[in-house]
Order: sequence, then structure tokens, then C-alpha cells
Amino acid sequence: FGGLFGGATVPDFRGRGIFRAIVAQRVAWATAAGCRYLQTDASDDSRPILERLGFIPVGTTTPYIHP
Repeated sequence: FGGLFGGATVPDFRGRGIFRAIVAQRVAWATAAGCRYLQTDASDDSRPILERLGFIPVGTTTPYIHP
């Protein structure tokens, strides 16, 4: 198992495939390192990109702030 955490594209450069290319490279590195499964905790903006790369949503997280 491996995890992909952190990643974003500066707003002025969004829509050019940069995030997709970075994630695809990170997947390639993880695969080469022997990771059969990868997980990520993605935002709603990243989810469609990750799904196009083959990620399948299996759950959700809900952040809470303790008062």
C-alpha cells in the first residue's frame, strides 16, 4: 500500500494538465517501488482528475475541529 498526500497547482496554471501529469508520475514511482494499491485523501476539485487516472472512491473523510 502507498499513499499520495499533498499536491496542488497554482491557480494561474490550472486547466493545463499539470496536476494530472504530477499525479501520473507519482503513481509510476509508487508502482515501480512495488505498491500495488494507492490511496489519497482528495478534495472535490481533485476527485475527477484522480478518477480519470483510475482511482476509485471507497470512502469519505469529514474534518472536525474540536472546540
